[in-house]
Amino acid sequence: MRDKKILIAGIGDLLRSDDGFGPRVVNKLENMSLPKNVVVKDYGTSGLDLIFDLENYDEVIFVDAIDFEGKAGEIKVIEPKPRKINQKEVVGVINFSLHEIDLEKIIELASSLNILPRRTIIIGCKPKDLSFGLKLSEEVEKAIDRTIEIILEKIKGN
Repeated sequence: MRDKKILIAGIGDLLRSDDGFGPRVVNKLENMSLPKNVVVKDYGTSGLDLIFDLENYDEVIFVDAIDFEGKAGEIKVIEPKPRKINQKEVVGVINFSLHEIDLEKIIELASSLNILPRRTIIIGCKPKDLSFGLKLSEEVEKAIDRTIEIILEKIKGN
């Protein structure tokens, strides 16, 4: 039995402080020894590249700064249950989101195109600062190592 192909996708804008969380996590993962069936990639804000890559994987772990109730630097693990969107909604996603990722819409579009991997996980970190800047807030910076631990646990379970 072949290993599942797993994609770890960093999402976010490195120029918007804590929004650069996802790319920074994958940057650190790229320097680690991971199983051969795991691919780590920084998608930044390019939803189009992400959409075309998803069909090549059995599992995807998105890493992103996401807004939710909680404290800055808090980590949340979500296994979304995406809905399929209709053709009119697909046009809206393609026209507005593929160059600036709205992760929920990308997941819905991939589900509608039947290319979303069977297992989809989002590991999100609550941001503190989304203003223009190159550095993460202290709270979000501290969340990187814990996020990597969670990712390693998830890929080890496969």
